[in-house]
Amino acid sequence: MKLLKPIYEYSEQITEYRDAFLHADEQPHGSSSLQNFDSLDEWFEKVSIQEVGENLQGNRVPSSQFLSFEKGELIGFVNIRHRLNEELLRESGHIGYSVHPDKRRQGYATKQLKLALDEAEKLGLKKVLITCDKSNVGSAKTIQKVGGVLEPV
Repeated sequence: MKLLKPIYEYSEQITEYRDAFLHADEQPHGSSSLQNFDSLDEWFEKVSIQEVGENLQGNRVPSSQFLSFEKGELIGFVNIRHRLNEELLRESGHIGYSVHPDKRRQGYATKQLKLALDEAEKLGLKKVLITCDKSNVGSAKTIQKVGGVLEPV
């Protein structure tokens, strides 16, 4: 598995990924709100602005967007926030991620999160906060598999 930056060459796969989540009535976490964009051009622009970290709207912080690929197939999305604000401390943490609905329960989330932690380290993050919903047992197990410690909320 590899984490790659999103580029226009992957537009068809990105659109299919978004559509799979919309069809499942789920949110593709870690995708910089991909589900809210009809135009991929606008989404690519948002991702670019977030990476640079200038002129961010509202409570946004600089972040790096990645796509995870295995054997040329788009498996998931990862977004790494370079720092936390009060809202991110309470809710989303440093890393948001998702795995394509058809690719779950195959070990991809663990591989993807390990690679995301490597990228977070490259960004200079020494301690990383990753959160998940209480009901998301799969994500909680994934976080633990990569060395995460669950904290009661």
